[in-house]
Amino acid sequence: MVFSGKVSYIVRKHPIVRFLCCLVIIGIIFVSVLIFDKKNKAVPHIESIVPSVGIPGDVVLINGENFGNTRDISFVEFSGNKLTASSYISWSDNCIKLVLPANVKDGLVVVGVNGEVSNAALFANEIDIPVPVENSVQLTKPVVNSVSVEKGKVGDVIKIFGSNFGESRNNSKVLFTIDYEKKIEENDLKSFASLTENMISCDETGYEFWSNNEIEVRIPDGACSGAIVVEVRDEKSDPIKFTVDTSVGKKNFSNKKIYLLQYTADVADVVTTDVSTITFRCPIPCTTASQPTVEITETVPEPILLNYQNNLIHQITKNRNNTPKTVFKQTFVLPVYKVESNVNVAKVTSLKKGSEELFEQYLVPDDIIPSDDEKVIALGKEIVKKEKNIYRQAKLVYEYMCEKFMILKTVRKAESNPLDMFVDNFGDAYDFSVMYCAIMRSLEIPCVTNSGILIGKNMETRSHWWNEIYINGLGWIPVDVSLGAGLEYEKWLDDSEDKMFYFGNMDNHHICFSRGWTKLKPFSKDNRIVQHPRSFALQSIWEESSEDTSKYSSYWSVPVVKGVY
Repeated sequence: MVFSGKVSYIVRKHPIVRFLCCLVIIGIIFVSVLIFDKKNKAVPHIESIVPSVGIPGDVVLINGENFGNTRDISFVEFSGNKLTASSYISWSDNCIKLVLPANVKDGLVVVGVNGEVSNAALFANEIDIPVPVENSVQLTKPVVNSVSVEKGKVGDVIKIFGSNFGESRNNSKVLFTIDYEKKIEENDLKSFASLTENMISCDETGYEFWSNNEIEVRIPDGACSGAIVVEVRDEKSDPIKFTVDTSVGKKNFSNKKIYLLQYTADVADVVTTDVSTITFRCPIPCTTASQPTVEITETVPEPILLNYQNNLIHQITKNRNNTPKTVFKQTFVLPVYKVESNVNVAKVTSLKKGSEELFEQYLVPDDIIPSDDEKVIALGKEIVKKEKNIYRQAKLVYEYMCEKFMILKTVRKAESNPLDMFVDNFGDAYDFSVMYCAIMRSLEIPCVTNSGILIGKNMETRSHWWNEIYINGLGWIPVDVSLGAGLEYEKWLDDSEDKMFYFGNMDNHHICFSRGWTKLKPFSKDNRIVQHPRSFALQSIWEESSEDTSKYSSYWSVPVVKGVY
């Protein structure tokens, strides 16, 4: 009691003591609050990174907890480097979806949220992973020693033997000669240097097997007699002679035109409840035998992905106070050739047994091709009757549609059903293409609907649709039923007036953006999806917005020609 009394007296008598006591009490309270807050504060935690090994451009998921429902000032750090805003696709409390930037490094990954940093998880850049090299395999020029056969048809699988091909293909490819502008005589194989100037690779489905000493590959559409070259890491092998069997027929490519092409897409009037993301998928023109290269010369602003599923991926982040219009501009340069098919009809056969799987997607109904509709099946049988030759069957259907159905100059509403042609006896270019494809598939003839643009003589462009059918030993041949039926547009002087020209042949005024229906997956299952039916590309997603986006407006232009060379 005496001690407490003395303490009380000192506190009352000396102001400095009272001040120090107050400071001590405040300090104790402050420390207690910090401790309590620390204990109760949600700390971000990484459970997994999928995939844990990747390359720049890959989409990566960081799974865990306590990330927060919006990113705000939160961040992801790879090897001490914070990702820029353009890298993030979506952000939720238990999952972060992002695109690996070009400068991503091996190392530890952490997530920072409200001043708290998560546990570290390991990520590896596949490009930087050391690969055991035996006898400098990957550091030397690929060598082709022989080919399993001296001669083969388009679509046949051949084996290429040699060395230094690499244990996996990655971006390596096999190049075949293609006779653009009839520069190459079929039997004149003396100058390999000139032959290698005109070469084409097969698509991804054409590679059956790849190892350091052996490659199995399908002879690609458009290939002709000449040379085969293996390209590994920009190193090309010496060419080896190879003959393409043209007994079924061959295609000629001529009258090259080089187009400078551009289109825009814009988003405006964005209303959000919180920070939101809007993603635009901008189609890139396809690469085909008649459209062999596509150069992206300009894309503004810079996309988050340069080529993902044949799309440029643009993404913007908006909040309540950030609603100016954003314009995406895409510019391409590409050559387009006129195609003429010379078919030996008597040699045309149905699909080889065992190859149905390779063409499965071109034989079955999908979201736009109603080849299983009873009326489609019945009409196909009615038209071809007892004809068994698939080329003649395809031609009979072409002639029937050109004569029996009227082609509309303008495109019908997006929600219109192509099957209406059975009732109305008319349709637009989209209807004609879809119905021709449906009838072909019902007859078990591989067929695809192409979408793109048609260019008139005054550089006017319009969305357009046409087809290709597959002929064993020859490849894909073009068919444009709507032009055969007399579609009105300002034709070029060199366009054929004969309706039959567009069965098996194609002018150089078609630019293809997609082959068939492209089924895309959204970046997030919660995103709202926007489609654009009857447009210059046939794909399931054009735009997607996060759930915090209340509304916005968008506009897509039809691609326009800025120059012809």
